[in-house]
This record gives sequence, structure tokens and C-alpha cells, in this order.
Amino acid sequence: MADLKPRRTAAPNDYCDFCLGDAVKNKKTNKPELLISCADCGRSGHPTCLQFTPSLTGVVLQYRWQCIECKSCGICGTSDNDVNSPLSYHLCLTNCFDYCPQDQLLFCDDGDRGFHMFCLNPPMQQPPEGRWSCKLCLRSQ
Repeated sequence: MADLKPRRTAAPNDYCDFCLGDAVKNKKTNKPELLISCADCGRSGHPTCLQFTPSLTGVVLQYRWQCIECKSCGICGTSDNDVNSPLSYHLCLTNCFDYCPQDQLLFCDDGDRGFHMFCLNPPMQQPPEGRWSCKLCLRSQ
């Protein structure tokens, strides 16, 4: 996987970026709820505000979770916006030139990790229909 060198974890925000509540009170539900924080930027959210299922919440609490703005490929470590990455100049399998769906991150429905379709083994040429789970989540089931 991508973490070649240890990265520092950002200090977590003590409020939800969505409802502006805290761990004591989710302002949408008026109930206490833990906050999940991005390891890279520290932004936080309640699982219900993030629309995470209890199962998904349990998985993301076990690894260095990234918010949608910070999400990077779990294999190469770059995001779809990293234009200076050598992987951004990959041979496009669909010869689409203007817009390449392989540059976009595919998100695991069971673990919320991101992956470039061309980084997977074997590479994917088209995004899957419906739900998709990465090999890490399939192995842990």
C-alpha cells in the first residue's frame, strides 16, 4: 500500500463540519455522537452526518481515514488532482484524452478507501455498477 513513510496525523477538529455540533451533541439528532477526523487535515464529522453505516464507521476507525478533500489512492498515494504525479500520465486504456475516468478515485463501499482504477490488480477499465469493495475489505469479511 501507499504509506511508504509514516505521516503525521493532523490535530482533529472538535466540531462536525456538517452540523457544527460536537461529540456531546450532534445538532441534527440532538444526541451525543463520536466524531471521525481526517488524518490529513483534521476535519471532523459525525458518522450520521457523513452518512456512514455502523459497519462502515467501525472500519474507518481502524485506519488512517481521509476526508473527501484529502482522499488519495490506497496503492500509489496520489489523488486524482495530482497532475505532477508520474501516474497522472498513465496510458489511458480508453483513449479518452479529454476526460479520463481512470484518473478518478474509486471508493470502497465497505471501507471508504480510495483507489485509482489503473492502480488495481488487475486494472479496471470501467467503474463498476453498484457497490464495490476493495481487496482489503473483502479479505476481512
